[in-house]
Amino acid sequence: MSKKDTPYWITDFLDETKKTLECKIYEREIAVNGYFSVKSGPHTAKIYTAELAMVLTSPALTGEYRDLKRPTELNSQEYLNTYIEAFTKGERYFEAEFKASPEFLYGANHKQYIQDLHNNYFHIQHRPGKEGWSYVKHQYPFILTHEAMKTFGYYSGVVSKVDELVERHPRLFAAFNDCNDVESPGNPDNIPTGLRQKIEKHFEFFSGQCPRKHKTILNDEDFKKLIDWTVSYYSNDFQSPQISQPISTINTNKTYVQLAFRYLFNELYPGTTFPPSLFDFYRAAFLPYSADRSENFLRVKHNDEVKDLMKIN
Repeated sequence: MSKKDTPYWITDFLDETKKTLECKIYEREIAVNGYFSVKSGPHTAKIYTAELAMVLTSPALTGEYRDLKRPTELNSQEYLNTYIEAFTKGERYFEAEFKASPEFLYGANHKQYIQDLHNNYFHIQHRPGKEGWSYVKHQYPFILTHEAMKTFGYYSGVVSKVDELVERHPRLFAAFNDCNDVESPGNPDNIPTGLRQKIEKHFEFFSGQCPRKHKTILNDEDFKKLIDWTVSYYSNDFQSPQISQPISTINTNKTYVQLAFRYLFNELYPGTTFPPSLFDFYRAAFLPYSADRSENFLRVKHNDEVKDLMKIN
């Protein structure tokens, strides 16, 4: 993300825009056509969620920068241009890497090709915590940057090309959307393996003894809850999970926990500003920390010992 690519939180804008008639119109069009079409200059692109369509077309787009306490007016057209440019690149990528002639599609190796396409579309992690290219059909960013628009635009362009291919050959791709042989990601245990493994690796020390207090930091049940909650947080665009029974006993220093949450975010999303929801998640997960202040969470001093515990170089 470049220095000029300021991150803006747009959660308030999204909350308000979901109530509008225009958003309802976008929702209906996407339900009917599968997408909302936008144009800038000679290029067109498809948007797959009403929320993102509102962000990229609203003349009243606002966002909040971390250091400012008031909304900032933003130019949606600039972000739309970034999205469309990336969408075109995504289309070109698919044409270069995955385009297949009719002869190949109906040839001897077509089943493997379709399976590879299916896995890329639905299951392979092309981005941390995102299943397949098609995640853009169900998610939208809460932090607005040009880099985020490049990512959503790019994968939307790829998705568009896959959908067009499926529509042109309906009989050949009749079972393309069938994921019966793949476990559902709705269960935390079935979230993409790579993300869960990274979280388990870096948070493993929570299941061991604290080097200072010489006690087991979390019992087995609480450790599993922490892993599941963390996987959910990173799999759902930094939305804090619903936690009805927070962890009440944690046998380590509070600063170790605060740094662990921050270091894990930096490891998964290097160079990205901490979203406010990271502190909300931390506070919701641990009952003793439920009254903590965000400035203390953000100002805690660096500690190499915590990085060593987390197996971070």
